[in-house]
Amino acid sequence: MKSYRSHIIGNICVTLLLSVFVRVNAAETWVTYFAAPNGSKVKVEGTSTLHDWIMESQIIGGKLEFESGFQLDPSLKPGRINARVQVSTPVRSLKSSKDSMDQVMQQAMKQDKFPKIEYRLTELVLKEAPKAPEGPYLFDSKGELTIAGTTNKIAMPVTILRVSPTRLKVSGATHVKMTEYGVTPPAPKIALGAIKTGDDIKILFDWVAVQRSETAKAAEKPQ
Repeated sequence: MKSYRSHIIGNICVTLLLSVFVRVNAAETWVTYFAAPNGSKVKVEGTSTLHDWIMESQIIGGKLEFESGFQLDPSLKPGRINARVQVSTPVRSLKSSKDSMDQVMQQAMKQDKFPKIEYRLTELVLKEAPKAPEGPYLFDSKGELTIAGTTNKIAMPVTILRVSPTRLKVSGATHVKMTEYGVTPPAPKIALGAIKTGDDIKILFDWVAVQRSETAKAAEKPQ
């Protein structure tokens, strides 16, 4: 009886170890694209009582992951895609043409406590696959945008363009209100008084991400 119990316990342990091994391997088979060191841009557009304004950054950090077996080609059928995205942009990296504007925006976005604008994807649905392998591929996306420590759910269309066998460019745009994130629209002071900034802003981005597996590195080398 003791030998039988030991045999059962041993089988259970083996089964548990195998299940853990399978889950770990499954996690490792996701295809990962990391933020490229250059080529990306995020832009924030807004209005004021004096003129429209723009702030830009060339820093978008993070990664994009597709489940193993996913192929970005015209044979891809419309529908939900298993993907994970987490990206961020330092608030301090957003620059306009005015230092005073940069400072008041950093203060309004509570940069000292919340130094990054962050985004996490929760759903990606392919609307249409193109005829050309490189794209662009049209998606509807849902995710969570965090600004100044406040997180809200957003939806926006995005496109993915295959720039090379190992390089993707993801583009999109969305409209939000600063007050939805606890940000008071700033009012920079000028010689004639104060400028009133509009609550509505538009966020646009082009994000370049590169696959960094050993195979991908070899494929990027000139022949």
